[in-house]
Amino acid sequence: MNWTVGKTAAALLALGVMVSGCATRESVEQAQASANGADRHAGVAMSRADEAFGVGNKALGVGNDAKQAALTAEQKADQANADLAVAKQKIAYLEWKTSPHKKKHHHHHAVQPSEPKNS
Repeated sequence: MNWTVGKTAAALLALGVMVSGCATRESVEQAQASANGADRHAGVAMSRADEAFGVGNKALGVGNDAKQAALTAEQKADQANADLAVAKQKIAYLEWKTSPHKKKHHHHHAVQPSEPKNS
């Protein structure tokens, strides 16, 4: 068995009580049983902590995947907005090109025949 903090504390307590002469065999066995129970609880707690760590890592992975998907979607949205702006410019140009415009008429004045000069 692995010696844990709980077992070590119980063993030191039992040893101290035995050395002082106040401990009975029964109290030492009870201390050892308490230490064994604490060790089991610590093992269960460690197992649950490991499970929680695994769940946390999975959640982190899912979060990172979601963040990457959001960044990709943002890039696509930005590109779509840029493409839309170009399309609007082209549409405006084509509408302008196909609509009738008032044309400026240049009036050419006919040259009036000059009167013959009488010499």
